[in-house]
Amino acid sequence: MRYVQTISRLLLLGAITCGLVGRSLPGEAQSRANYRTEAEDLRNFAEFVDWPSSANAGKGTAKTSINFCVLGQDPFGNSLDASILGHPIGDRPTTVVRGKRLEDLGACDVLFVSPSEAKRQSKILTRLNHSAVLTVGETTDFAAGGGIIQFVSEGDRVSFLINVDAAGRAGLKIRAALLALAKVIHDGNRKRGG
Repeated sequence: MRYVQTISRLLLLGAITCGLVGRSLPGEAQSRANYRTEAEDLRNFAEFVDWPSSANAGKGTAKTSINFCVLGQDPFGNSLDASILGHPIGDRPTTVVRGKRLEDLGACDVLFVSPSEAKRQSKILTRLNHSAVLTVGETTDFAAGGGIIQFVSEGDRVSFLINVDAAGRAGLKIRAALLALAKVIHDGNRKRGG
């Protein structure tokens, strides 16, 4: 693995030197890689969450889509569409919706709250407090502040926290397989397990 990373770095350095690659700094490249990983994780999270039956009430058939929403500035670019669209969750098709306000998004099943919304984050989470929406974010204290899943960057790795109290208020059941991969926290950032 270390050999592959070394070769990759040498190839990138050679490409930069030859002018084949723009001015991407290693931090920017890492950020893009993290967002690709997070886009894939959003889809994977939905595979391990059970929504209450009332979440589909009034939506028609059991095959209504699972709506992935991005609130605020979209950091994913095309990565989110590539990870979500055309990849059903169970027998349900998936959609991606982006908007600057909650009202612009319609019915969301998974909501990524962009870092651009950090100042409004508390109001957003309070408004969604008892809604069957899997809220995901990456700002500091997102999960402790009432969000359900918080991405945490640790060097070149992305891990996540899950606030099981917030999931319970939303009526979402997060399966043990996903909880085992996370650091489980409760309201007020009291860590337990994992």
